[in-house]
Amino acid sequence: MSVFHPDRLPSLSRLPTELGREERFCDACGESTEHILYRVPKKVVLVYVKNHPENVHATCIKCARSTVLTGEERQRALSQPEDYS
Repeated sequence: MSVFHPDRLPSLSRLPTELGREERFCDACGESTEHILYRVPKKVVLVYVKNHPENVHATCIKCARSTVLTGEERQRALSQPEDYS
């Protein structure tokens, strides 16, 4: 029996997870562009926590500016099915 689990890499828990993509209005660009929606883990002491109030971001593909999604927008992004075919 081994202490190491190759199927689980702790260092990967700090990487953002893509939730999907959608067309949104970008305040910085001033037009409607495609945005990447993703979940960002937050470091608490020595552990990365995936579920916190400001964990869902939308980044514009054109200008690369991010915004934190809250409220209804956050819930909608989290409820989207992950389809990466």
